[in-house]
Amino acid sequence: MKEKKNTLKTPVRLGFERLKKEKIIGQVRNYALKGMIEPSSLTYKQKILLYLRDHQHQDEREEKQEDITQKGISKNVGISRTHLSRVIRSLSEQNLVKERLAPVEGHDRKMKTYTLTSQGLAIADRILDGLSEISLQLIQGDDEWTVNLSKVEDETNGELDLLKCISILEDKEEKKVDLQKEGIFEPVKMLENIPDIEEFYGREKELEKMNEWIEGNNSVMVVLGRKGHGASTLAAKFIDDLQERHVLWISLEGKTKERIKDKFSNFLEKIGSESEKIIDDLSSQKALVVFDDYYQIESEVVSFLNGFLERIEKNDPLKMIVTGREGTPVYERFYRTEHVEEGIVEELKISRLGQEEAKKILDKDIEEDALERIMMFTKGSPLLLKLLREGNKEKLCELTPWEEEQISLLMYLKTETKD
Repeated sequence: MKEKKNTLKTPVRLGFERLKKEKIIGQVRNYALKGMIEPSSLTYKQKILLYLRDHQHQDEREEKQEDITQKGISKNVGISRTHLSRVIRSLSEQNLVKERLAPVEGHDRKMKTYTLTSQGLAIADRILDGLSEISLQLIQGDDEWTVNLSKVEDETNGELDLLKCISILEDKEEKKVDLQKEGIFEPVKMLENIPDIEEFYGREKELEKMNEWIEGNNSVMVVLGRKGHGASTLAAKFIDDLQERHVLWISLEGKTKERIKDKFSNFLEKIGSESEKIIDDLSSQKALVVFDDYYQIESEVVSFLNGFLERIEKNDPLKMIVTGREGTPVYERFYRTEHVEEGIVEELKISRLGQEEAKKILDKDIEEDALERIMMFTKGSPLLLKLLREGNKEKLCELTPWEEEQISLLMYLKTETKD
């Protein structure tokens, strides 16, 4: 009869396992303390420690998020579920990660979740220190700047996290990341009631000034024009070409302070922000908020926008455009002369369209005398020129003080072409 193998752990065997465990932990500690760590040399164990470090706040939450389940870790670290199970088990045995069965958002049953032990957190901090000595070049359009690898998430306003950046650098010889080519920035755009821009003529100088403003330090641009001169359409065109910012468009017609704050909250939620300090959080986002049609609005909205302006500082990532009417009385404005003088607010006054743009809208090569008379009536308003082209007498009568005879004259003048 075969002698049964003794599976009891002797003191010698227990001592061996303790030494083995301490040796493994020591290796991880020593590796993290060697100084600069190359991203390409990071193991899955170290990546998981870094990942869980960013989610350590969930250790205090009763209900966890899926991010710290095996499914969430596998997806975000880029490791197969099978391989992850083995790595997690090893980290748990080394007392670097603790496993807990807990309720998870969106799931009916409890699931296994993972957070760092105090020892695991200390080692993750050391690994991060090793990465902090690495400089990285970020490229976005024509801009290029140097950042610390360990601070890349803060420097990109959360658009590029550390692990994603490490993954990109593993396949590169140079420590450079082109954010657009890598598809890092995917802007959120909430554009309810934005004007249609199928037709857009001229305004090259205005668009150039807006592009200079968005790259500068001034926080707010106020676009002023007569009714129908296209201030809203100009802002819509500018946004259509803007690829590097989140955008929120708010039409002020009929809006209350509370409805604007609700818009802010929904916008931040879509971006992925969980902060309860709406204004502070919004001002820290690389975003553009457009308040359209600042005209005859409630006093509480004027006060709210004034308070919002006072909270925005020069060089904040957030930018704001307000479209309004030229000639709005000073006492109805949300900003003061000193805001313009101090460079916080920049005014952009749009003028009437020229004759060449008017001919493009009318889609006719009109005789010079006839065109001059049309321009005299319409003042180069894109809206009125479009209505004239469409022959919309009813709308022209509604929007202008013109008599029916004057409108009929304009309809005749537009037929006076050079053909």
